[in-house]
Amino acid sequence: MKTLVSALILSASFIGAAQAGELDYPPAASTQSTVTRAQVQQELAAARANGELASGEEGYAATAFASAGDKSRAQVKQELAAARAQGLTESGELDYPPVQG
Repeated sequence: MKTLVSALILSASFIGAAQAGELDYPPAASTQSTVTRAQVQQELAAARANGELASGEEGYAATAFASAGDKSRAQVKQELAAARAQGLTESGELDYPPVQG
């Protein structure tokens, strides 16, 4: 019983020491800004306008939306019907990219 209490006290002291050592990590970095808040907001607005802002976890630049095509809805439907007639739209899981036939 005495050794169990000693072991608990000893382990509690190690836990306390380990926690105390992490209080100053990471060390505080002294930063001094060289630009004003207004300048930062202006740079942000310019970056948004130019499409230079990165988004997402990987930091890929935001993609632009597709612009309206020069084809009419009827032309697209006609191309789809032609592709279906040639068998280009039907593909199974193992047929990628789509094959004719």
